[in-house]
Amino acid sequence: MTFDELKEKYPHFVSAANYLEENCYFFKSTFRKIKQLELDYEFAEKLCKDCHDYAKGNEDEFRKKVHTLIDFSVEFLRLQLHLHKTGHYLYSSYDELDRNVYSDPNRKLKGPWYMWALYFSQIFWVTHWNVFKFFISDFVKNNNARGDILEVPVGTGIFISYFLRNNPGWNGTGVDLGETAIEFAKNVLSWDHIEKDRINIIKEDIYKFETEKKFDKILCGEFLEHVEDPLGVLKKLHALLNKNGRVFLTVAVYAEMIDHIYLYRRADDVREHVRLAGFIPEKELVQAVFEKDSPEGVNVPINYCAILKKAENE
Repeated sequence: MTFDELKEKYPHFVSAANYLEENCYFFKSTFRKIKQLELDYEFAEKLCKDCHDYAKGNEDEFRKKVHTLIDFSVEFLRLQLHLHKTGHYLYSSYDELDRNVYSDPNRKLKGPWYMWALYFSQIFWVTHWNVFKFFISDFVKNNNARGDILEVPVGTGIFISYFLRNNPGWNGTGVDLGETAIEFAKNVLSWDHIEKDRINIIKEDIYKFETEKKFDKILCGEFLEHVEDPLGVLKKLHALLNKNGRVFLTVAVYAEMIDHIYLYRRADDVREHVRLAGFIPEKELVQAVFEKDSPEGVNVPINYCAILKKAENE
């Protein structure tokens, strides 16, 4: 497909991609990389059009939301340099984050702006798109006609919304502590026309979340690195999962963002927590963030993704 054909068929996506290419060196090769990735243009266009519609067609507002991904990406590179120099994340506890980041009135990337950055990273960050493609092919398809799915945390809502849209007999539950994430996810669910009686989003700490329900599937995307006790989270998910259920897990390894506090140094560190929690990886996708690095290296940024099942002796 030529650029002109792409622009005619997917105008909102092309507008966002052009803006990124023109305004940040990090995205100079966006269109070339997208062609190599086999990006789902229909999905990408819908994602961008939903944002454009939310901005009421105002191009400046749309571009401001796209620009959050530039701020997000530049901050990642800056913090990654800090990690390489010091060998540790900037903060190691929630209290430190709350004091220095969440309560900082001058921080640009917070609240909905942070959510928009995550939203657009789904199609414009190579590793994030590869994870979503893995999610579509190996987790969304070929399910029972009916079931219950949980997402912890609900984040942008893109994953659980996509799953429910493609599995109309399923019901969903989302758990998150952040008001901003909950409201953002509700917008995404609304844009995807997910009926309100099919999804229940609860503001709660996952450690305190209680329910008699066991879930057939659980989504846990890039959460473990945000908590002080990731093994405790995995054990909680194990308790919430049906015997034959599956967990879709993603983890940022040795990749610093401002709100990452638990430092995994290699993929095997995640695998060990997975084992201790009573899970077995059924299938994995392990990617190095930078092409020059090995996905099984130590002290290199990695995106770990796996579909987990309960160990047979559980």
